[in-house]
Amino acid sequence: MYTGKKYFEEGLVTLIDTICIIFSMMIAGALRYGGTFASEKIAFAMVTSLVGYLAVRAIFPSDSSLSIRGYYEEALRVLRIHLLFFIVTVVFLYISHQGFEISRLMLGYFYCIDMVLMYLARLVLKMYLFKHYRMGNRSRRLLVLTDSEQVKDVIFSLRVNSSWDFRIVGAAVYDLDMTGMEVHGVPVVCGRDNLIDYARTHAVDEIFIRIDKKFPISMRNMVMELESMGVVVDVNIQIYDMDISVEKTLNQIGIYQVVTFGRKILTYQEQAMKRGLDILGGLAGMVILGIAAIFVAPAIKLESPGPVFFKQTRVGKNGRYFQLYKFRSMYQDAEERKKELMEKNEMNGLMFKIQDDPRVTKVGKFIRKTSIDELPQFWNVLKGDMSLVGTRPPTVDEYRQYKPEYKTRLSLMPGLTGVWQVSGRSKVTDFEEVMEMDVQYIDNWSLKNDIKIILQTVGVVVFGKGAV
Repeated sequence: MYTGKKYFEEGLVTLIDTICIIFSMMIAGALRYGGTFASEKIAFAMVTSLVGYLAVRAIFPSDSSLSIRGYYEEALRVLRIHLLFFIVTVVFLYISHQGFEISRLMLGYFYCIDMVLMYLARLVLKMYLFKHYRMGNRSRRLLVLTDSEQVKDVIFSLRVNSSWDFRIVGAAVYDLDMTGMEVHGVPVVCGRDNLIDYARTHAVDEIFIRIDKKFPISMRNMVMELESMGVVVDVNIQIYDMDISVEKTLNQIGIYQVVTFGRKILTYQEQAMKRGLDILGGLAGMVILGIAAIFVAPAIKLESPGPVFFKQTRVGKNGRYFQLYKFRSMYQDAEERKKELMEKNEMNGLMFKIQDDPRVTKVGKFIRKTSIDELPQFWNVLKGDMSLVGTRPPTVDEYRQYKPEYKTRLSLMPGLTGVWQVSGRSKVTDFEEVMEMDVQYIDNWSLKNDIKIILQTVGVVVFGKGAV
């Protein structure tokens, strides 16, 4: 995972730098030649500079992450890159006897412009990553588990060397009750005895463990239980001595090298591919939603009073709350009447479904049968609350009744469709069976499988099998 993140960052930096080189050379060419359009000379200089830059990146790879480098360090890095690829370019031109093809004045303009532009572009990229992921609730929510002797040093180190892809949401102290205290602005939210319960009831993606002692048996059991909930566990390599038969990867949390345990740990490349598919599908779905709304919205309003869209709080990835949207298919008092109908529930476990639900309107029956009521969830997909394919997001009251092991079905983003939906929803009445399908999907995730489920969903919608 750490290697994947590094490649992801370096790929973005290389792309941004390449764009800067192209624009800088175009500006330098315009300054040098004025109104004279010397396209061949500019193109040759651009290609030469790009080759020189890529050669420097290959020969002198980055040894640190963009996300943890400061402004001064980034400025020195940009200056170093330009000095090195200036040397590489000069050597290339000398060996190839092509020096006369490039204006020295244009090169001077280029290096001055590109140093400033590349530095500013990298800062903008860094700010975007922090704002989009950390502030946008997309970053990994990290809980730190350590002992009372190290809690201050560990949290300080993680905050100073923080990355855009994780945010510290709390600390747990293993050997002393410090609950309610704050350490460098991070609240101590639990201790050893209630860590499992806290992870079950709160949005926690990952737990970082740092204890400079031989790993206790009770801690080993704790890691096993957290993993069974779908929570990723990072154990500092310094104390790593566990033999746990789950997926493991090398990672880095701040300055600490860790072994990461988890059910299914998606690489940054896999996350990017899944998100790319979500965006493409979400955009297409919004077009379909717009067309459907022209006909569905008036029908909903004419049959019963109330809003066109139904909004409900659901629980998403690792316990995050979000607002799920649907076309309203029930009367306005549906939630109040649900309690009266619980005894007729056909599902065994933490899900609710009954045939001929009296709360459903006539229009609602049609849009449910055709799955048109689900179309507004394409907006949830575009927002990043949901994915095209995943597990069904539970309601808040369902989530509060979860056993610890049930939370593993929330370790990936909830989906608009999934294995349960394409397997024939009306035939599945046991939550444990749904749980088994969800876990199997998570453990065997692949982009190919997501595409297969999407295609199967189209068939289910067209032929109306399994719709509720």
